[in-house]
Amino acid sequence: MRDHRPQTAAHLLDSDGLTSIQQRAAALSKLDSAVKAHLNCAEHCRVSNYRQGILIIETASAAWSMRLNYERYQLITKLREKLLPKLQDIEVKVNPTLAAVAMRKQDKIPDIIQKPISDVAAQHLLATAENAPNKVKACLERLAKLAKKKTS
Repeated sequence: MRDHRPQTAAHLLDSDGLTSIQQRAAALSKLDSAVKAHLNCAEHCRVSNYRQGILIIETASAAWSMRLNYERYQLITKLREKLLPKLQDIEVKVNPTLAAVAMRKQDKIPDIIQKPISDVAAQHLLATAENAPNKVKACLERLAKLAKKKTS
C-alpha cells in the first residue's frame, strides 16, 4: 500500500524518485532536440518517449503523421548512425493538443516575468539554508547566488 501521509519538501527533494524523473525528462528533452535537427517538420512534432528500442514521436495532425511515416526509414538510419544505435522502430502518434499548444504559445503574453532576486531575499535564503538538510541547503544557496549574478 502507498503511504499517503504528508511529507516535507526536504523529504521529497531527497527521494530518488524525483531524481530519476528529472533525469528521464532531461534525457528526453535532449533526444527531442537532437531528433528535431533531423526532421523537416520539427515544429509540428515532438519526442514523446523512448523505450525498449522504440522511439515514440507525437505529431500535431494526421497529415504530419503521414509525412513523418514517409520519412521514417531515412530517419531511423540517421538516428542509428548518430544517436541511437539500438533503435528498432519509430512509432508515430497523433496528438491534436500539440497544435493547440503551438497556437497558444504564439498568442500568449508571459504570465511570469522573472524579476531579479534582491539582496535581502538572498540573505533570507542563506539564513534558511543554515538549518536545512544538505540537498535543500545546496538548492537554497544556488538560488541566493542568482541575486549576485543579476547585479554583476
